[in-house]
Amino acid sequence: MSESETPDAGAVARELDALERAVGALIEELDALRRRAAAAEDRSGRLQETLEASGVRPGEAADLEGRLTQLTRENEHLREVIARAREKADRMRSRLIVMEDESA
Repeated sequence: MSESETPDAGAVARELDALERAVGALIEELDALRRRAAAAEDRSGRLQETLEASGVRPGEAADLEGRLTQLTRENEHLREVIARAREKADRMRSRLIVMEDESA
């Protein structure tokens, strides 16, 4: 269409409707993003309050995750050690029972 031609009223109306729908969709998306941002800020604030209440300084949070991983590994190792010790204690008890029976 050249600049000298007048646009069709129906075409203009369709284009305006499409533009209104696009703007409406953008407004809805912006509202959703604002809600998500507000929820994230709220969660972040609660987490910060929890860290402060627990006596954790802001820079220590990452250190805590590493320490938790280390403690979890140590705990697993200690469980294995205890299981082996129980097995040894059971064998020793069995031997003692046999020795008592033999001496009787």
